[in-house]
Amino acid sequence: MTSNFAVHYTERLVPLTRPRSSTQTTKPPSDGSALNSTHAMLQGSPSEAMVQESIDFFRAIPVREDKLGLQSDSEELVIYNTIVRKTIFNMYALAVDRYLEEASAAQLDAEWWADIEQSTWSVASYLLQSLPSRLRRVLQLIRTRKMSVRLSAFYPSSIARFYWDAAPIRLSPFTIALFPYLRDQTSSVTSFSPVTAGKSTRPNSLVALAEKIRDGVMYSIQRVFSLLLFPLRLAREECQLRRKELEKVRDERAEVLGKLLELRPLLANGLQADFNISIAGSSTDNQALTAFLFKFAIITSGDASQKATLPLIEQLLDAFRNHGIMHDAYLEAHDLRRPSRLTLLWPRLFLLPPLMLYCAKHIYASRATLADFMLDVVNTVQNLFKGWLFDPIKDVLITIRAGGEDGVIVRREAVAADLDSLERMTLALAREKLSYDSSQLEALSQQIRQGDLTAVLKIYEEDIKNPMKSAIMGTLLRSMFIQVQKAKVDLDQALAGIDKLLKSQELTFAFVGVAPALAVIYVAGGFLRGLLSIRPGMYGGKLKKTSVWLAMRRIERLLLFQPKLLHHRHNTENVPSDTIPPLTTGLLVLSLAHLREYALTSLPARSRLREGFLDDIEDLEDPALRRSEKLRIIDRMWNSWGKELGWYNLAGGR
Repeated sequence: MTSNFAVHYTERLVPLTRPRSSTQTTKPPSDGSALNSTHAMLQGSPSEAMVQESIDFFRAIPVREDKLGLQSDSEELVIYNTIVRKTIFNMYALAVDRYLEEASAAQLDAEWWADIEQSTWSVASYLLQSLPSRLRRVLQLIRTRKMSVRLSAFYPSSIARFYWDAAPIRLSPFTIALFPYLRDQTSSVTSFSPVTAGKSTRPNSLVALAEKIRDGVMYSIQRVFSLLLFPLRLAREECQLRRKELEKVRDERAEVLGKLLELRPLLANGLQADFNISIAGSSTDNQALTAFLFKFAIITSGDASQKATLPLIEQLLDAFRNHGIMHDAYLEAHDLRRPSRLTLLWPRLFLLPPLMLYCAKHIYASRATLADFMLDVVNTVQNLFKGWLFDPIKDVLITIRAGGEDGVIVRREAVAADLDSLERMTLALAREKLSYDSSQLEALSQQIRQGDLTAVLKIYEEDIKNPMKSAIMGTLLRSMFIQVQKAKVDLDQALAGIDKLLKSQELTFAFVGVAPALAVIYVAGGFLRGLLSIRPGMYGGKLKKTSVWLAMRRIERLLLFQPKLLHHRHNTENVPSDTIPPLTTGLLVLSLAHLREYALTSLPARSRLREGFLDDIEDLEDPALRRSEKLRIIDRMWNSWGKELGWYNLAGGR
């Protein structure tokens, strides 16, 4: 079965493989002849079994030649020609799918090894995960050479000789057993030399003796670090070597894939053209289809020794099968695939049961403390919701309903009572001392309401001229008490203003009181939602959007700086600068397949975003567009989808 990309890329050629005559159908005839199997050949999906069945069908044609005279206008000949088209199309679809699958798998594995290589912690984890297989190879070496393991083998000097022998460094067989890639690899490790002590000189002073001791201590420390870090260095180089080998495999498969995609117009012309296959099924008169078959054979197998059509198809099928076997054998021989899941998980599977047993035992021993802790947690949550959320929200609702009628600091009745008392005291003094009539008292009452006590102040000014006499026989004390009452009224009015200000902001204070609880619940709810949610997030989440952003950068880099394989460089020197070479085309296909998979799985269905994104990918897949035109499409994608998919915010992320 072909992949989604191969189906997308070859589905436009499917109508060209159908019978040309409008009166013909792909239904099997009812005469019970061998043509009953043609329906499955014409309707089935591309597969090796389908191609082999077609070849067997054509091999049986000469047997039936004397029974069925095949004329050029017969129904059977139309179906035979259709099966030829379908068989060649199936071979092309299978080749595109196989090389795309191999290149994609190599790229994914190379990225996995690159991630391991970049982190020292990942390298150490990988070294631990692969330790059983490495020790197994060492034990096999010991058993093969019939070596004996003694206690002296665990001395530091013996452990050092376990990795290397002496300068100039010669890696020991045990090191090669632990890291088999060193057997056929001239690595930079061979230039690595452990720290050696300086020449010993006879100390002739205390300073020289101190330097000698310091050099000895430093040498010992560096020696220990060399022993500890040397396996990590070898493991890192192993990951680096595998990544480079996988990138080489990816480039080789991508170059073949690019050449296959360049053959699609030639295949389309061959499928569209009319032709007649011979009765023996050995040749055709379709030059375009014949040229396609020979180019296809050279690209996929490097050999087009067969001149007849059907033997060439059979040769291609055998080469196709052998290629898959050789590809798997190459990956197995060089150990390029990522380790199995059991290899990656065995440390966790080994350590998890004891840890779970220890945790269960500790939890059972501390069950009383944990019960008290859980009770405190429940009480804390209850108090949070009741005292910091529900009650403040109820106060907010009460404040909104009351409308701010009551005072916060003083009440209006108290302010009015103090002002009335001041008015009565002042009017009584004015009536007795100044002999005011009713009209004057009414005017003085209005002045008191406005805060004007000029009449009382005049009496006070006269009294302080003779304070002792006025205090004993006059009105000095009364005028002073009136001023004290006036100060009290002023203080009440000031407090009333403050009270009015507080009342105007009471709703704000109520929301400020409930805001911390809301913030705590929002943060805790978001954390729990992130732990319990299985939804990846908008447009696939940050991880998928980051991978698409990296794919976009990779596509643009491929169009700007076209990579070349070393063994094909001499063939691409004379290619025009605006032409996309096959290797670049193949690598572009890998990134575009990733973009298409993202669009189909993460973008909302039947949306303008998804349809427009797929249209841009289809434009980039068009082999007829030149490099400059595809660069303009990349600019359009950045401008159209960069902000919506958050690409501009991903550059600074981790």
